[in-house]
Amino acid sequence: MNKLVYAENYDGMSALAADMMVRIVRDNPRAVVVIATGGSPRLAYRIFCSRAKSEGIDVSGVTFVKLDEWLGLEPTDEATCEFFIRRELLDPLGISEDKFIHFDSLAPDAEAECARFRAEFDALPAVDLVTLGIGKNGHLGLNEPSDHLFTRAHTVELEAKTRTHDMLTHTGVNVTRGITMGLAEIFRGKEIMLLATGGEKAHLKDYLTDGRITTEAPFTLLKLHPGCTCFVDRTAF
Repeated sequence: MNKLVYAENYDGMSALAADMMVRIVRDNPRAVVVIATGGSPRLAYRIFCSRAKSEGIDVSGVTFVKLDEWLGLEPTDEATCEFFIRRELLDPLGISEDKFIHFDSLAPDAEAECARFRAEFDALPAVDLVTLGIGKNGHLGLNEPSDHLFTRAHTVELEAKTRTHDMLTHTGVNVTRGITMGLAEIFRGKEIMLLATGGEKAHLKDYLTDGRITTEAPFTLLKLHPGCTCFVDRTAF
């Protein structure tokens, strides 16, 4: 990674991540922020929302972009990234619908949905921050380990380990496919924030510090991005 920052625990890591979000939005009240979901960034978002309110930070001009989504679920299903983002960020901050770019989990034509997203994303003047976590199998967004990766938004068959994601324990639907931003879209971020936490991912620790870059652990490609900061939870990594 361009920069590794170690925190003593998950709370400390989350506070550092929230600091970064606050800085970026203060510097540019019309910032574009790509949002990952799940346990890794949850507390950081809650701290950010709390600080936005207590410190009077204007977020009305910020555009939020959903990184990925499970396919085949109702948008109101508690397992969706849609539900997570609305609960953790959009609703607490009062973000208007025109400031949210997202995938439709029930799009009748997933390939057409990818094309629609690409067009909307390409129209953004810049991307200020991309927030990311590390998947249990090293995936990035839903870019799964493979002998090749995609540059643009695409659909994906989920690996067995990804199907055990904690979010999917909240639905009775058997989710086998997802939709995600591609690597070129992720790399549009002027800054990237990677959160490394979760004991079930400890086997990936060495990838953070050695020189390997491999599509078998897609998050390692972030070592090529000059603006990537990785916040590491020492208790997990």
